[in-house]
Amino acid sequence: MAYDALTTSGINNLVNSFKISEQNKRISPLNTRKTYYQNITSAYSQLSSKLDSLKSILSDLKSTSSDAVYYSKSGTSSNTSFLTINSSLGASDGSYSVRINQLAKNDLLLSNDLISDDASSIITMPGTYDFEIKAGDGNGGEFVSKVSLTLSESDFTESTIKNSALMQKIQNAINSDSAVINSSSVAGSTLSSGSFVFDLNGTETTINYEAGNYSEVIDSIVSQLNEIDGISAEKTTDGGNVGFYVTGDSTSNYIGFGSDTGTLLSELGISEGKEKAASGIVTASLFSPVSGRSQLSVTAKNSGYDYRITSIAESGSNGILESVGLNLGTTRQEFVQNEGLDTAGFLYTTTLLNSKIEFNGINIERSSNSISDLIDGSTIQLKSVMQEDDTTVNLTVSKNVDTIKNKVQDFITKFNEVYTYIKNNLKSDGSTRALFAGDTTASSILTTLSSFAYTAVSGIPSNQINSLSKLGITFNVDTGLSLSNTDTFNSVVENRLSEVITLLTAGTGIASTMYDRINPYLGSSGYITKSRTAFDNNIKTLTDSITSAQNRIDKNAEMLRQRYITLQMQLAELMSYQNYFSSTSYY
Repeated sequence: MAYDALTTSGINNLVNSFKISEQNKRISPLNTRKTYYQNITSAYSQLSSKLDSLKSILSDLKSTSSDAVYYSKSGTSSNTSFLTINSSLGASDGSYSVRINQLAKNDLLLSNDLISDDASSIITMPGTYDFEIKAGDGNGGEFVSKVSLTLSESDFTESTIKNSALMQKIQNAINSDSAVINSSSVAGSTLSSGSFVFDLNGTETTINYEAGNYSEVIDSIVSQLNEIDGISAEKTTDGGNVGFYVTGDSTSNYIGFGSDTGTLLSELGISEGKEKAASGIVTASLFSPVSGRSQLSVTAKNSGYDYRITSIAESGSNGILESVGLNLGTTRQEFVQNEGLDTAGFLYTTTLLNSKIEFNGINIERSSNSISDLIDGSTIQLKSVMQEDDTTVNLTVSKNVDTIKNKVQDFITKFNEVYTYIKNNLKSDGSTRALFAGDTTASSILTTLSSFAYTAVSGIPSNQINSLSKLGITFNVDTGLSLSNTDTFNSVVENRLSEVITLLTAGTGIASTMYDRINPYLGSSGYITKSRTAFDNNIKTLTDSITSAQNRIDKNAEMLRQRYITLQMQLAELMSYQNYFSSTSYY
């Protein structure tokens, strides 16, 4: 038996048995304690996350600002086929009657319908063609769009360009246009010093200049303009003449110059106005009304009279708009669809552009079908014109009980997640010690939550809503809170909302006080973090102890192996002598 033990495999078994025995005796208890502490820190992480979620809900519930959940409103329409209403926080309560007599429309201009493959009878040569589109700015003013279109030799075949190709060019020029203001080209010097205002979509910047050489003055102006986000400015030179131009970066913004205290803008040929990209005020579309014919439409970006197309005209008599019948100027020529050539013009008269409604018996017009300035905090969306026999639509704006209820239900859910998590981890199961058993941090949180669940709020009279139970919320010591009486909740929110707000938001209110009580447990310096840090330190100490103990076991195991190897060698030598004597004959 001794011989078998001192074989190589036998020695390995002996050493391994020694290591297992020592690990069970010295390391396993340390690992058990380490695992316990790791589980606690993990539990604290989960508790902190759940408590943070509860704190977030409490932050909403303790708020008394105008956008607090208690002031959420609900808008209802008696017939959503005709109109809908969306009400936000703080909207005014009320009931309203509405009849829709007309929907707002986007101003629409249509060209002649021309045979697509026919050559244009007006545009016969390459060149640069300029035209201008003006539209209302929504505030009684006007946007201006100067559009430039260049036709090259490649656009023509045998000195002709097809109507469809020409309309395509006009469409592209409008839809790709940017807001650009060009100065005149000047030479010499200005005797004027002063300042003017550059306007970018309503934001004004003062540009200063000194009298002197135009080239130097424009350098200064361009430098100042390029400090404004949203535009780019560049100086131009033509022999001894200089000038500059400004380009807007966004098609939704306008640019303009004005309020010159000197004479420079006048000298540079720059007039006041609001230049906007054509693509920012209208959309051009090419279509085929019948096979073989092409037609161009120009539609205002925004609906209503205040955004109507006020003018469309060529710069000079270059014929580019005339070629499709759109060189109309300020004339609102009526579009007429004919069997042959249509008469280019506007599809709607100006009286048809606004929405028209009868609101509480008063006739009202708006530029849009989305109306947000009739009822504070509410937006009405018009959807369909009503006929005489259609029933008047009634709108109602009132407290949104469901929103408040959902927020309170969120509070109950988050409260219970914290409560039951601590409760379940305080119960020891047989021989297994609960994670939070004896833990003062977790126990104090549980006590805090329990006290709020069934205690009346101090300072609120008993004949008012002074506890969660009077909101229809009950408390179970095992499962936490529940909204057990929805009728009670709905009733007090509808009829005693001020008392509900006091219960939750007052200085001693439930949401306010609970928030203040749980806040110290959270954050980098909170009680939970401090407890986790202590356990993390214990884990580090145990990890070091486990490593040290394992090193000692490995060292002792190696020493034991060497002793066994020495015995193995000694045994081998003895066995050699035994074999020698056994094989020797004595006479």
